[in-house]
Amino acid sequence: MRWERLRSARFRWLLPVVGVSVWVWVIALPAVQTYRALRAIGAQGKNAAVSVGTFHATILAENFWPFAVNEAVVTHSHALTAIAMPGALVEMPLTIALTNPSLWYPKQMDEWTWSLLEAPLYCLPAWWLVGLGMDGLLGRRRVRWPLLLLGSVAWATFAFMLCEYLLGWLLPGRAVEGWVVAGFGLWIALFSVLPAVWILRGRRV
Repeated sequence: MRWERLRSARFRWLLPVVGVSVWVWVIALPAVQTYRALRAIGAQGKNAAVSVGTFHATILAENFWPFAVNEAVVTHSHALTAIAMPGALVEMPLTIALTNPSLWYPKQMDEWTWSLLEAPLYCLPAWWLVGLGMDGLLGRRRVRWPLLLLGSVAWATFAFMLCEYLLGWLLPGRAVEGWVVAGFGLWIALFSVLPAVWILRGRRV
């Protein structure tokens, strides 16, 4: 029964939902918690005085939401970047194409924060592609060769980038960041389903 449920799952739609759910868990929920805490500190719409260690600041009531979102993004920036690595391949051409990217994000946030916020959305096609590959492995859908080629190229690209990053670690003064390795490893594992589908299809022919 469990195997039948697994075979009936449409991973090409399920995985993008999982990607958005992770974004909600990592960003939206912490931002709401921070906002509620600021509202409690600055009761009745007043400003909130915040002290964390040596950091002291007074946050205006109208900046509660921007501060809460920025705090969540900064706190989880490494996790966001690792999970949404393929999104950078979509974001970079768009950023280059825009004549003035600063016009496309809220004034209350800097470009880096907004980039991390929207990266999971750019990553949705990658989640869909991996889900399509999983459907192909389970025999739920025949994956066309252009998509198999795209996924295989993505897998090889991330594997190459990880090797290049690790080789750079051998240079003096370079250190390996665990979250970078984890991000590359995650997407190498996910994208591997597409070359796996191609190999299995070749054996069946």
